[in-house]
Amino acid sequence: MPKVLGYVLRGATTHRVRALLTEDGERVVREGMLVTVKSRSQLIVSRVDSLQYESQFFGESDLTASIVREGSVDVLAQTLGFYCVAELTLLGVASPRGLREVDVPPKPGDPVLDLEALSPEALFGVSKHDVVVWIDSLVGYENFSIPLKLDAMTMHVGIFGETGSGKSYTMGYILEKLSSIKVDGREAAFPTIVIDANGDYIDIFEHFQKFRRFGAYREVRRYVFESSHHRYQPHTYTIKLDLDELEPRELAELVIAYRFGNLESNELQLHLLSRALEIAREMGVSFNRLFLNPRLIDESLDRATRELDVHPQTLRAVRSAISKFRCDLVDRYRMISLGEEHKLDRSFVEDVTTEPLLVIMDFSADGSPGIPLIVKQLVVAFLAKLVFKTFTTYKIRGDQRHLLMVIEEAQNYVPNSRTYPVGFSVARDIVSLIATQGRKFGVCLAIVSQRPLFVDPVVLSMINTWFIHRVSPEDANYISRLCGGLPPSLEKRLVSLSRGMCIVVGQMNPLNVPLLVKIGKRTVSHRMGRADVLESLRRLARQ
Repeated sequence: MPKVLGYVLRGATTHRVRALLTEDGERVVREGMLVTVKSRSQLIVSRVDSLQYESQFFGESDLTASIVREGSVDVLAQTLGFYCVAELTLLGVASPRGLREVDVPPKPGDPVLDLEALSPEALFGVSKHDVVVWIDSLVGYENFSIPLKLDAMTMHVGIFGETGSGKSYTMGYILEKLSSIKVDGREAAFPTIVIDANGDYIDIFEHFQKFRRFGAYREVRRYVFESSHHRYQPHTYTIKLDLDELEPRELAELVIAYRFGNLESNELQLHLLSRALEIAREMGVSFNRLFLNPRLIDESLDRATRELDVHPQTLRAVRSAISKFRCDLVDRYRMISLGEEHKLDRSFVEDVTTEPLLVIMDFSADGSPGIPLIVKQLVVAFLAKLVFKTFTTYKIRGDQRHLLMVIEEAQNYVPNSRTYPVGFSVARDIVSLIATQGRKFGVCLAIVSQRPLFVDPVVLSMINTWFIHRVSPEDANYISRLCGGLPPSLEKRLVSLSRGMCIVVGQMNPLNVPLLVKIGKRTVSHRMGRADVLESLRRLARQ
């Protein structure tokens, strides 16, 4: 049975009401939580925007002042009493199709109830035909779950919060939900690739290694660099790029951007290198073999130089770019080979989307020891190009597929050049292309970052579902504007949200109003970020 939390006072409108809380209401009602107002046999879903205790006698009067000075406040409070008034914003009338407009204001004396008057399905207007995953839980209601609409995930997701606010925990929690989606009485998993900057998702990989199961995923794969000693573990593969998946112009752009940081004012170099790569392909030489053999590169480049009659300075720039690319990817990090091992190629995307797989690109210190950021950027750029090209092919042949691409520490791969001095990013342009065009093909982005102000504004503008944890004061107003605005009662809490609490706003939220949420407990424990200080001190004490 729903609990009566208060009663509507006079002066109610179709948008706002003031309610006098009962004693039960004073104990449980908190700012930001949802309640209902029962009026004319309708349930009006409302948000508590503010709470204020009032008293008829605790004002600036001579009588009150003299009693306070004598230290008799407790006696006065018990004798004269006080009461709590809640300011509510009316969000809409609950209906089978979601909230509809409130066209008649509540009457004085109408009861304010908790959400037990509604089921989650009734509140959110979810039918048996909707594909959703349920996450816990609305603040103020431990057992009131919230559905996330999966058909809206292609409009991209952003998860933001300061260090320790719980953003990576939330992403892992969502991955658990995406591993076990109920469809027609069966279980399915959403194909996913995670760019794991700090090892936040290795717990999931280790869970799969131990139990050989993570939801409906056929496999959880971990990709590491050649320098990682973890490469010999089961279900672990080294990162190898199949350059033959790229067209000459695409590979030329990658090589030039890797050397110079961007493609601006580099059209002459791009033209020369593209032609050299075309000549190599005409000769029947694969791009992998070409970059493994300096003689073949020189031969193709010499032919292109004679054909195009380029300036010596342009040739020197292209040779410099090729040299750096080969030095790093071939000689130093061994990311190019002619072997048949698991490479990042179209068959990789095919496996991820058909098995389905959860793939973790481990860019942590364990998975990529000694690997500089620019190399990781290049891997993200290559992977994004590969995904975009493969999904374009799927679209052309009418093969509808979906893929979630999670990018942790996104500011390092799609930086805002005006606010984040990362130098440059090889990956920004192609990830931006996925942000603007990928939704048409079924590619979903999940951007995870501590500082949204540091992330490329083009990418941020494409995000339509936001999970906002505690953020810095500099980001609070910025992120509120980006997500379409938050009510003052929630916006002021952005800088003080407790760990594990967040505001969910956007198209995956079927209620279409910002919700204050406490993220539920994960099945797979999340050890990242923990430090057993007590055990460390005990060890020191024994020495």
